[in-house]
Amino acid sequence: LQGFGCHILYNKRNRLPEEAELELNIEFASQDELLEKSDFLCMLLPYFPETALSLNADFFSRMKPGACFVSCGGSGVVDDQALADALASGHLYGAAVDTFVYEPIAKDSPLLPLARNPLNNLVLTPHTAAGSASASSKSRKGDYINIERILSDQKLIGRLV
Repeated sequence: LQGFGCHILYNKRNRLPEEAELELNIEFASQDELLEKSDFLCMLLPYFPETALSLNADFFSRMKPGACFVSCGGSGVVDDQALADALASGHLYGAAVDTFVYEPIAKDSPLLPLARNPLNNLVLTPHTAAGSASASSKSRKGDYINIERILSDQKLIGRLV
């Protein structure tokens, strides 16, 4: 992102050493500062009892109006309803999410109706970061088939392995 002139802020429990920040050209920020300043916020939190649904209505309301949210962390960290509300209200400009409160995404998830309308700027994808080149291409294809089926109100296909 630095190639696009972006200033990169980060937040984590343990701050990186100063040398690492300088080498990566990134700046540590408090969570409040990160939420207030970020046009794009990427969440990578793992699921733990203390992170369960911690990205909730309060979290999204503190984000900069018009920001985009990207979730690549653990399932159950983002409150799907709170994210749907932040998008529907226009507070957030868009979001990309690859994990949900329930995996696979529940048929009654509040995110699905929003994802069906491209004007809502919501992208839902499977969480396949653990996949590898040796993983079955049939299985990988199945991930995307089921996304298409969910968006067109069709029944999901079982595991394609």
